[in-house]
Amino acid sequence: MLRIVSLENAISKAKELARSKLSEGLNVDEFLEIGEADGFKIYIIAGKTVGDSPYPFHENPRDVFMLILEGEVEFLFQNGRRMTAKAGECFVLRKNLKHQCVFKTLTIALEGVFEKEP
Repeated sequence: MLRIVSLENAISKAKELARSKLSEGLNVDEFLEIGEADGFKIYIIAGKTVGDSPYPFHENPRDVFMLILEGEVEFLFQNGRRMTAKAGECFVLRKNLKHQCVFKTLTIALEGVFEKEP
């Protein structure tokens, strides 16, 4: 069956979840699944870092595609390199790449990841 999702409604819901956490002074890292096909999942994510990055260096077990819709995200890599992606930009974050991320403003993105085991 075809599942049609209103992108606008999904973004609004992610922002609502984010604002609820922000009102409590908490960091925001919300994932709202909007589609799935044979292990490939698509999410709307909302992120906002309160203060410095609270997340230690970490790595993802799979490649992650991200399209920034609003805001920006800054990545710091273990080798000291920094990268900032802003609204309208997209990238693939390679698996096993150690990084931290900081959402300087409330950031909304579309994320795709193949979560099924190979």
